[in-house]
Amino acid sequence: MLRIATLIACVLTVAAGIPLGAFQAGPAALDQRLALFARYLDGLRVQAGIPGLSAAVVVDRRIVWEQGFGYQDAEARVAATPGTPYPVASLTKTFASTLLLQCVEAGRLDLDAPMRQYTSAVPDPSATVRQVLSMTSDAPAGSAYRYDGDRYAALTSVVEACTGRPFRVALASQILDRLGMSDSVPGHDLADPTPALASLFASTTLERYRQALTRLAKPYRSLGRRFEPADYPPRGINAAAGLVSTVRDLARYDAALDDHVLLEGQTQRLAWTPFSLRDGRRGPYGLGWFTQSIGGESVVWHYGLWPSFSSLIVKRPDRGATLILLANADGLNARFPMAEGDVRVSPFARAFLSLLD
Repeated sequence: MLRIATLIACVLTVAAGIPLGAFQAGPAALDQRLALFARYLDGLRVQAGIPGLSAAVVVDRRIVWEQGFGYQDAEARVAATPGTPYPVASLTKTFASTLLLQCVEAGRLDLDAPMRQYTSAVPDPSATVRQVLSMTSDAPAGSAYRYDGDRYAALTSVVEACTGRPFRVALASQILDRLGMSDSVPGHDLADPTPALASLFASTTLERYRQALTRLAKPYRSLGRRFEPADYPPRGINAAAGLVSTVRDLARYDAALDDHVLLEGQTQRLAWTPFSLRDGRRGPYGLGWFTQSIGGESVVWHYGLWPSFSSLIVKRPDRGATLILLANADGLNARFPMAEGDVRVSPFARAFLSLLD
């Protein structure tokens, strides 16, 4: 941890010597900042014991930099690339939120409807869809924030009720296919689907999924600066986790959010607004996204964490800039209390934020 702290201090020191203006300073300044960021990002990867890392920076809805570091398969020495697929873990939550808010816009869902209308998986009978989306559904519902991925998974039933489709079919048709996210797969189990699962998709779509999954990054566990082979996480999918994607595909998703392709601007702002608790305090979570103010500017983000994979997306809406990271070990997030709601505990996020200031 000390060596990571030392490295991030170097990032901040060197970044301070680059002219201000972030990514609006022109191509030369942009290239200089991104080259610096890439150098320290790889150093952080090594310190965190991550064998393979794929990264992209999106500015004004286009990828301005992408790179792979290390190996998606360390034993076979297969390099990680921007096109490497990874299980993205809890970044799936942002997609579930988008699907639910599409239902709201279509008049098929009331966010203040009780969860018991859809499932018995949430203990507090008074908890609403909105409260589960905002991680505030513990009793008494709406009174406190607590990150709970298992509780969030209960929203799968809500998506299926309001779309009239299985969750993974709604995800594929309303987001993945619509945006041309051709290397994204709604569930690792589609590599070898059961007959019932295969019946949900066309044969050409199943073959595309199978091809993408043949390139899936291998799983590892971080051990300080080292790593060891690990198991894949659960292969199914629900509203909380299970999507497989690449940084390039996630950049398409990010651009679509900013272009209001998937949701109207007002609805997207609602998702990125901190939830107000019963006592008037604001939690660190909106509707499917972490959201906080840093230096007077909004930062919207989410992380994903399995024992063998991790992910991070950090958005600065006011700057039109986004960082996307996918890793085949837990080192992006496991050492840091991300669930508490301050993205600055992550040295990866701090390195990115420092290059925008």
